[in-house]
Amino acid sequence: MTELKRYRIHYLINGEPASLTMSAFEAPAMEQAELEILLHHVKEPRASVDAPWEIPERASEHSRMAELGVSDIQIEEESHR
Repeated sequence: MTELKRYRIHYLINGEPASLTMSAFEAPAMEQAELEILLHHVKEPRASVDAPWEIPERASEHSRMAELGVSDIQIEEESHR
């Protein structure tokens, strides 16, 4: 049986430590963590992922992360208490 687990995403935003928690059946990929951070911090989300036919110089989600000043993302599973 698959168990729903809690993961804590730690990161810096403009040099200040921040974190958020998410639930998932398996550890989230870095791309999922980045999207969770964007959803958490962007008040009025615009498209955050480029369409398959677009060929941008830099992916939209990476540009948005840079605009927010997000860096040093780390993902850890929260231990059971």
